[in-house]
Amino acid sequence: MTEKKKYANDAVIVISNEKVAEDHYVLTLGEPMMAAEAEPGQFFQVRLKGEGAPFLPRPFSLYDWHVDDSGQKIAIKLLYKVVGKGTAALSKLSHGDSVAVTGPLGNSFSCPEAGKTIIIAAGGIGIAAFFAFVRQCIEAGFPAKDIHLLYGARCNSLLVEYQRFAALGAQVSVITDDGSCGVKGTVLDLIKEHIASGSREDFRIYACGPAAMERAIARYCQETGTAGELSLEARMICGVGVCNSCAVEVKSDKAPGGWDYKLVCRDGPVFSAASLYLT
Repeated sequence: MTEKKKYANDAVIVISNEKVAEDHYVLTLGEPMMAAEAEPGQFFQVRLKGEGAPFLPRPFSLYDWHVDDSGQKIAIKLLYKVVGKGTAALSKLSHGDSVAVTGPLGNSFSCPEAGKTIIIAAGGIGIAAFFAFVRQCIEAGFPAKDIHLLYGARCNSLLVEYQRFAALGAQVSVITDDGSCGVKGTVLDLIKEHIASGSREDFRIYACGPAAMERAIARYCQETGTAGELSLEARMICGVGVCNSCAVEVKSDKAPGGWDYKLVCRDGPVFSAASLYLT
């Protein structure tokens, strides 16, 4: 298999940094080579520069591409939520500023087989991993009506950007822990409801969100035999498999106890649900 290219650029120009909801932004970075190589599911390490900037980079999933008038991919879009000092500083960037970026990193989602129904299970900011994927599937000829975004969060204010998926033609259902938008419940509740309408062999689940949500979905996939892929969220320092800060337990027939470690940054972030070791 051909090794995927990655680039490092210490002066990537900010094209825009648009606030799309409270504490949520879409950062557009002008880097044509990274944009051309990036695939849905991969991520980028972004590091702020200047005096007082956080020393460590932050990982962000590819959210979308920015294209020129000829359709050429010339920039990447990253959807992020302000959760600490680093992302708060990131939200202050404006057109013409620059950041250091390495990527694209990690692996990507696999293409769904023809005739399958795609379930996109997103929790909170986990939705950031999927817009480029849905766009790519539709552009490749996959019927938009067979793509279902099941999107959940604690409350209405934490649901962002799902209208863009509907604009592409995807079927969208939202759910919240407190019932402030959509119905009250969890994303797993929506998955069970959708899959109850057909054979499990007809569905393929792609998930990203909080660890507890992903663990529940992985367990559901394993117990029911439903095919699924999860983009795991983890704290990363290096992003290239050197620091071992993002280890995850996976099944292994060769290791004592039947499990071993892999790294989210190097071996993921996308893992099959069947491969994860759940206790």
